Amino acid sequence: MLATGSAASLTSCSTASCSPCRRRTPCARACCHQGGATWLSARHLNVSTLGFTGEARFAQFVNNLLLRRGHAPLDTFCLHAEGPHILFDNIRDTANLWIYHALRCNVQALSIADHDLYEEGETEDILRTFHPDRYSFTSSHLKRLHLLYVCVSNCLIKHLLSGCPALEDLEMNDCDITATEFSSTTLKNLSISTVGFSVTKDEEVDIVINMPSLVSLCIGALLCTKPSFINMRSLLTVSIHSEQTGFEFVNGCSILRAFSNARNLTLLHVGPMVGKELLGNEILFHQVVFTNLTTLSLNEWCLHNSCKALLYVLRHSPNLEKLTLGLSEVGALIYRRPELSGNFAVKINPCCKGTETPFYCQKLKKIKITCPKHDKRVGVVVAILCANLISLPEINIKPS
Repeated sequence: MLATGSAASLTSCSTASCSPCRRRTPCARACCHQGGATWLSARHLNVSTLGFTGEARFAQFVNNLLLRRGHAPLDTFCLHAEGPHILFDNIRDTANLWIYHALRCNVQALSIADHDLYEEGETEDILRTFHPDRYSFTSSHLKRLHLLYVCVSNCLIKHLLSGCPALEDLEMNDCDITATEFSSTTLKNLSISTVGFSVTKDEEVDIVINMPSLVSLCIGALLCTKPSFINMRSLLTVSIHSEQTGFEFVNGCSILRAFSNARNLTLLHVGPMVGKELLGNEILFHQVVFTNLTTLSLNEWCLHNSCKALLYVLRHSPNLEKLTLGLSEVGALIYRRPELSGNFAVKINPCCKGTETPFYCQKLKKIKITCPKHDKRVGVVVAILCANLISLPEINIKPS
């Protein structure tokens, strides 16, 4: 028999915390009191550690649950560690058996969420991060995978992307990612947030993403200096947020070329960049055209050299409808104190005479600029736009 009182830790997968689960299903809590046969109809399971104070009792509960279900088909399986008392890495072999069992039940959506050790002030969080067994990930049915606070190695990614040919959606949030190559012909949505790619201090790592079928790409913290995006011809929506010090944006032109088919494009960078002075010449050399682009979001990196990168993208985006520029407090401070940036003010200030022939952005209806109060760069940017755009669209300036 399952332990009484443990049913509160087993619910239907209709909660927001279970990323792959979006539909409401019969509540598994009721099944816990109606006998083992009812488990055959529960195709969506959300197994949580909430309410348990020890790993042994939780492991016994899940083992009993899965044994009573047998190999009945599963659509969704969510395994979540909620609270500091239970870490999946402490029961790694058992947790990997649960994952293996779910995949053998032809699960289509799988979510694995370990506990956030940073909240507890742990110093050995990387060593204790849950390591999913790569050999478990062989399935022709798995379509969606959500990982939270787990370790993602090169071996795991290679086995996952080759062993799960139906996989379309991969989401990795706050994971310790040591993988450097991501290649798939079937993946359609890739999302990596907050932590991004982990690289060692003494080693420069090139991140390669090669996915010809990818439609949506979201990277919340790109922690590498030389990313490569290959075969991105199907991309429609792109959001890249780079936080790596020394990011070589001189290579950013190849990034822009990879995203040239996108309809919605967000490119943000925080921190100093190498090669920003060369960007203007490089981008002109590569002659990237954004034929399908309708929505564009950028921040300070595009202001260098009198906004040459910004003006290039505007000139070569015939269908652009909305532009958003985000200016930060740090950038405003650097502008006010040129000694912090090698006289950045001189690099952005225009002579207010267009360096090239002014051009039309016929479909551009709105420019939104978010900035700190009294940010003097706003006037500079607006002056550059006035000097280069023949017909100026509506410009909304809002404090951030």
